[in-house]
This record gives sequence, C-alpha cells and structure tokens, in this order.
Amino acid sequence: MKIKDRLALYFTLISTLVLVCVLFTIYFTFIKFMQGDFFDRLTDRTMVTAKLYLEADEISSDSLSRVREQYLEKLNGEVIRIYNSKNDATFIGDDQQYWNIQTIERVRRYKKARFKDGNRQVVGIYYKDNQGDFVILASAIDQSTITRAEKLLKIMAVIFLVIFIGLLVSARWIAKKYSCPWIFL
Repeated sequence: MKIKDRLALYFTLISTLVLVCVLFTIYFTFIKFMQGDFFDRLTDRTMVTAKLYLEADEISSDSLSRVREQYLEKLNGEVIRIYNSKNDATFIGDDQQYWNIQTIERVRRYKKARFKDGNRQVVGIYYKDNQGDFVILASAIDQSTITRAEKLLKIMAVIFLVIFIGLLVSARWIAKKYSCPWIFL
C-alpha cells in the first residue's frame, strides 16, 4: 500500500471514529433529556391528580373525571392509580390493581420513584392528606420521543454517510497533494 493511500486511510478512520463518538453522544444525550422531560410531565400528572382527587373533598368524582378529561391531555397508554394505606386502588373510577404491592411499598418507603417498565415510564409519589396517606402512580408510553429518536437516527445516518464520503475524498486529495510537494508552491 502506498504511503498516500495509508495516510488517507488513517485520516479517514480517525475522523470517522471521532464523528461516530460525537453522533452517539448527541443521540444518547437527546434520549436522556427527552426521558427526563417525560418523567417531569408524569410527576406533574401525579401532583395534579393528588390535587384533583385528594384536595377537592367536596367535589363529586364524576365532576373530577370531567375536569381531568377536559384539561389534561391524555398521554399515550396513560395509567394513573391512587392507592390507599391498604394498597387498594381508590378514587379513579376503577379499582384495578395495576401495580404490585412491592412497587407501591417502594414508593411509600422512598416517597418518590421514577423507573422504566419496558417501554413505559413510571412515576410514583407518596402523598399525605387529611383523608390518609396515599401513593399515586402514573405511567405512559412516550411515543413522541420514540418517533423523534428514530427520525434523529435516520438524519444522523445520512449525515454520517455524507461526512464519511467527504472525509474519504478530501483525505485522498490531501494525500495526493503531499505526494507531489511542488504543487503547494
């Protein structure tokens, strides 16, 4: 292999490795930021639920459900449950035991929890009220982040290919220039 070809190859490999590291850093930073933002939205959802269902003692549950549906945008696959001190689902119209006792007790012990359950993000808070102590859990699937991440990955792949080809061509050009030093004069 000629020296100019070797120089072009090394330059392209090093530059490509740096480019891949930068693109991965951007991608994973974007994912973490979006997940954190969605966790914050779910936390807001639990606090609104606490205020609507636990602080509004004199309002009927039907009125609360109408207010919630009217003013809160439904998240993809959203599930919200309020659990009483006996770990029974209460207040929200159905009494389905969506989360297990261990999850509810973990929230009760740590006062707050954030975790992923498959493709779901889950937030739980412990809430003391004059009616008792409650655990509020909310989860949903952040489909918009999944879609955005897929689009970002496609864009980054195209950018990678364009830059890789540009690096390869420019490396060959520079290597050719160095093999004929009189051209620079």
